[in-house]
Amino acid sequence: MAKITEISIDDQNTWDTIVRSFPDYDVFYLSGYSKAFMGETPKNGTPILLLYEDGEDQAINVVFKRDVGLDEKLAGKVEEGKYFDLITPYGYGGFWGNVSDWDKLNQVYTKYCLDKHYVCEFVRFELFTEYHKHYDGEVETRTHNIVRSLDMSLEEMWMDFKPKVRKNVKRANTYNLECIIENTDEHMEDFLRIYYSTMDRSDAEGEYYFSKQFYEDMNEMKDNVMYFHVVYEGKIVSTELVIYGAENCYSYLGGTDREYFDVRPNDFLKYEIIKWAKEKGLKNFVLGGGYGADDGIYQYKYSLAPHGQYEFFIGRKIFDQTSYNFLVALRGEEELNEKYFPLYRS
Repeated sequence: MAKITEISIDDQNTWDTIVRSFPDYDVFYLSGYSKAFMGETPKNGTPILLLYEDGEDQAINVVFKRDVGLDEKLAGKVEEGKYFDLITPYGYGGFWGNVSDWDKLNQVYTKYCLDKHYVCEFVRFELFTEYHKHYDGEVETRTHNIVRSLDMSLEEMWMDFKPKVRKNVKRANTYNLECIIENTDEHMEDFLRIYYSTMDRSDAEGEYYFSKQFYEDMNEMKDNVMYFHVVYEGKIVSTELVIYGAENCYSYLGGTDREYFDVRPNDFLKYEIIKWAKEKGLKNFVLGGGYGADDGIYQYKYSLAPHGQYEFFIGRKIFDQTSYNFLVALRGEEELNEKYFPLYRS
């Protein structure tokens, strides 16, 4: 009989044992990843691991259960602990595993959400699953992501880069750059200095200014995080946090000191990550997308993998339309962003 089992974030050993039982698991499903976000602010919600089982079908999903009453736009209008919605963690999510009957999974999951009185959910779909094709809510894509396939020799990869990448790496090599690869807090202050200045330069939204504690929490995932720091004349000038699961690694967060753009440290850094990931036996290096639709940052990533463009899908589903409409109405005469979901949080 098909069923969904909940695993609490307080039971991290059971949680991670289940995730790692999937030989191709991705890093976003590990407990440490969600726990870092839970610690940032209460409004992020409480993460839950969902295990779907139906005979030989088995899949996992991670959702954040968010209390609508903690949303600052609804503060004082709705009581805490009464209405909840779901969202996948920052990055990628949705059901991951071996599923032969997606319709049945959808039915069981919808019933589970209705029984738990969840109002709606927002999903950022994994790039490497078929879930978005079978999802029974609304699905759309607004942007692309770039994936550098590692399933070729370094020589083939080098020739697959756009010419400007090869030129920049060659130029970087004339400056005797070095790369430190580590997974400790040793260079945390340099990382934060560069990361925050990069966010300032990009006019990034406040939610991307993760706290030092967030990174310290992430660093507890020793088998799934690695820092890469480019050193020029004794100073760290470019840095990146890479997170990885069984098959895929992700260019997660980082940046470059603008005073050192001329020595091309970022191209050098990306190539060092690619070499490390290739040697580790990983299959894909996910570079992600831009800050907006296919912008300049996206074009830079595209130059590293011109044949690795993936559509990035998001999904929306309302489980309880009556409660959803009620919460939207509570916003009164305010002008809401119709593109935002759920609308009552816009």
